[in-house]
Amino acid sequence: MRRVIRVATFEVVRSPRHAVKVAYNRLSGLLPARAAGALDTALDSFRTWSGPFNGQNARQQIIRDLVFSLRVEQFVETGTFRGTTTEFLANLLGAPVFTVESQPRYFSVAKQRLAQYPSVTVELGDSRSFLRGLASKKELRGRRTLFYLDAHWERDLPLRDELAIIVEAWRNAVVVIDDFEVPDDPGYAFDDYGPGRRISVDYLPELPGWALLFPSARSGEETGGRRGCAVLASPSMALEAAAVPTLRGRIQD
Repeated sequence: MRRVIRVATFEVVRSPRHAVKVAYNRLSGLLPARAAGALDTALDSFRTWSGPFNGQNARQQIIRDLVFSLRVEQFVETGTFRGTTTEFLANLLGAPVFTVESQPRYFSVAKQRLAQYPSVTVELGDSRSFLRGLASKKELRGRRTLFYLDAHWERDLPLRDELAIIVEAWRNAVVVIDDFEVPDDPGYAFDDYGPGRRISVDYLPELPGWALLFPSARSGEETGGRRGCAVLASPSMALEAAAVPTLRGRIQD
């Protein structure tokens, strides 16, 4: 199944730089994962969107506000990709960061990139198994945790399972979902994988008492990839999250 990305209504212009990047990815994809990862690292090609969180300045501020307003104690990321966002999280507090990547090539890049951060644990594998492993550790379940979910792409869509594991195991959780439809702002891009697989409000389970929030900044004010996101905060953290000025939304009934 091909990946469908909803974008704003203007025409996307493919640049020569994009063409070179596509050619590079195809050719380097013929190499073994470790060799391709080493080449990515050497060429510094991992700077996707020119920064963490798709190069989005408003998104970065949302994360800062959540971390300090909610007194976050650890980070959990699914979908490490090349580690740009992971590095941002590692530098934010110096708190533990646990991240997982399912693709060996990107895992290799991220592992090299993040080797300098003793607080970061990078794993190769499925995000659901990764989250279950963390949930089995009582000391990790007890911490105020920010989850950044970005493992949904291609044919696999683990988001519902990821949310189910988090909701069951963590009492103090704030969950940021990348590539999410912002209902009243079509300028934010999001992922749509077909019927029942659209990353939107309709995809979410019912979560009474949880806050459901979206960026306060309009898409025209955002930078970088201008991907949408949603923020879910558990009942114990919902009021604090709803008060964050860079977010807007409500606590669900």
